[in-house]
Amino acid sequence: MIDASTPKQDNNNNNNQNRYNHNNDHRQEFYSVTSVANWKTGDQVKIFSGSQDGCWRLWALANGSFIKEFEHNMGGSVECLEVASNFLFCGCESYSPALPEVAVGMIHAWDLSNPAAPPLEFRMHSLLPWAHATAVTKLLVVDGQKIVSGSRDGSIKLWNFDPAGKQFVLVQTLMGHAREVTGLAVADGTYLWSSSTDGSIRIWDLANNGECQYAITMNENAVSTPTNQQSPPQPYHTDAVTSLVSFTSPNGTFILSSSLDGDVKAWNGKTGQMVASEAHGEGVVSMAMGEDTNGKPFLLIGLQSGNIMARNLEPTPKIPKAFASILLLSNKFSAAHSDAVRVIAPGIPGTATFCTGGMDGKVLVFQVAGDLGLA
Repeated sequence: MIDASTPKQDNNNNNNQNRYNHNNDHRQEFYSVTSVANWKTGDQVKIFSGSQDGCWRLWALANGSFIKEFEHNMGGSVECLEVASNFLFCGCESYSPALPEVAVGMIHAWDLSNPAAPPLEFRMHSLLPWAHATAVTKLLVVDGQKIVSGSRDGSIKLWNFDPAGKQFVLVQTLMGHAREVTGLAVADGTYLWSSSTDGSIRIWDLANNGECQYAITMNENAVSTPTNQQSPPQPYHTDAVTSLVSFTSPNGTFILSSSLDGDVKAWNGKTGQMVASEAHGEGVVSMAMGEDTNGKPFLLIGLQSGNIMARNLEPTPKIPKAFASILLLSNKFSAAHSDAVRVIAPGIPGTATFCTGGMDGKVLVFQVAGDLGLA
């Protein structure tokens, strides 16, 4: 367990957006951990964590415990971290010298092979030296050099790396969500999926100038699916959508979505058709892919209660039903968080590990052992 945040004062605010960012069932004692990312350097695996206290931190394992190697203050809430191509990407809400009285959305990228160098800063324009008008809440790295960013204002931006200028350049802005972007995923390299606290999922065709092809919302007439399914489970979410995960199998590419309505749903990555749905009896805040000791994938689910659940993704001889519960980590009986599980991060491939960050200010590190029945 890592104490990865600092104490805070209570904040009482009760709308969908804040129920995603703040669990108001009881007083928060610490700033939420919003993001966790693993970094393999040499033979060692280190962990980056980001917090709403404004800092990202680097942790290393020494003598059986994690010690803090480095801390960097972004000047405002850190909302997301990604490690890819030996870069650390950080999305946050902070202050620009060009507009010092208003917090804006910033993205900085550090070259981990040369950490002493200044970070690359994403800029909408030379006169607008920030990435989004409000907090950057989600980052997705595609093919190592393409970045997709989502913001609390509902906008999505596409960035490409310019080798000549040695900077990331804004390529396109996608507008459609009315509230915070909470999930980004790509299906078949062409379709960008996005989710939001406005309760919707949108599918953008990157091969067709980023046009929004489908909008999955509580308005059943806006759902674009090959069938006219009307009966429960409904082919949409009824509360804030909190995360998206891409899963590819021999049967195709699927997108998994989670929501504060308690459901995890599976969708055909190309058509937007819902193919499965499972209820959890409480809000689902986060998801990620995990792997067992044989490298078999499964779905990790972070709940509002602080519990962590795992489900298989495909039938196996030992587990004939897909989406079956195969593991539950509870704060009552084993190890979990005392508040909502804000983020789950898969471990380095081949290690059968994963990390979780909670609204309790903790980071937990797990290693899968034993047979989960996935072989």
